[in-house]
Amino acid sequence: MRELARFLIEMRKLDSNITTLFSVLKPQNFDIIIQATKTVAKYDIDKESYKSPSYAMNFGTSIKQCCEIAIYHALKRKDAYGTVSSAETEAELKTVTAHWKFHISTLAANDLSIKKWNRVTLIPFASDIKLLKEYLVMKGNEAVCKLVDEPDEPYYKILMETVYCRIILLNRKRPGKLQRMMLDTYENSLTNVNNQNYEEFSEAISPTENILMKHFKRVVIRGKRGRGVPVLLSKEIQEHSEVLLKYRYKFISGNNLYFFGQTTSKEPICGYKVLEKYAKECGAKNHHAIISTKLRKHLATLSQIFGMNENDLEQLATFMGHTLGVHRQNYRLPDDVFQTAKIAKILLLMEQGSLSQFKGKTLDEINLV
Repeated sequence: MRELARFLIEMRKLDSNITTLFSVLKPQNFDIIIQATKTVAKYDIDKESYKSPSYAMNFGTSIKQCCEIAIYHALKRKDAYGTVSSAETEAELKTVTAHWKFHISTLAANDLSIKKWNRVTLIPFASDIKLLKEYLVMKGNEAVCKLVDEPDEPYYKILMETVYCRIILLNRKRPGKLQRMMLDTYENSLTNVNNQNYEEFSEAISPTENILMKHFKRVVIRGKRGRGVPVLLSKEIQEHSEVLLKYRYKFISGNNLYFFGQTTSKEPICGYKVLEKYAKECGAKNHHAIISTKLRKHLATLSQIFGMNENDLEQLATFMGHTLGVHRQNYRLPDDVFQTAKIAKILLLMEQGSLSQFKGKTLDEINLV
């Protein structure tokens, strides 16, 4: 809506007769629609590029959706456009976006690609993640002690937020999906775990993995495109979650169905804002990198250190809520790191003429020092 609002404001500057989006969507306005879009997307005529190419790309979809809505209204209310027939109106509205790619989308897509080429990959520092985790544990423990002594809403809110952030930090899930985890989903997972028996699988996993099976609890929430996405909860997180359930009736309405529900409404908490808040409070040096997307990329990137087979990678991709193809394309070691650290070895050996000395070795086994 903000994108459309900025566009409409610019259109009114170019043509004072325009009042609504409906009055914009006409073939005779195509040139000023293109002009307004370029202005809002900050098009530089001299450089022939956009400063905000993502806006130009996204707005193409928005304007097409507006045309589809207008066509629907034209067919539903034949008199909406005066004496013009609904068929003519539909044809006119389709004409508005017919040549959009030639004027906007193609150049914007090129600008977007060029900006990505030399973008520095920013991932969280290990020290910052450790600092945040310790801060969350401290704040959570303080909130539990306060709630036991004197139940108060601010302490309940702090405990809920720390539990949420610790789950994000441990599982690297999308904040929007986790914040909408239903209360009954968590409660049902408790009964399901208690009834499960893994004795017949104990020989298939190591003693360490057996201990982890007992230490962690698995909850499956709704992920992207309706996929079931697992979330692992450690013993400490489970204990704090039980405290949340114990005092929930005092602060959250029974009509709020979310596990991480707001104390003042029926909606869930705003996950990314909560994570941003605690990332700043803990004193992290690079708190801007502690966001869900960077944390997810951090997990997938570091997974390349281990010798994971195809099945392991598929399980990791499923856990993160995407496909193996997406994992390899978007979440693996960044191109700037791989090409600088790995491919440079091959180029140097070729330049020195000593490539044959390392025949049969992997890139990780080649040491030039």
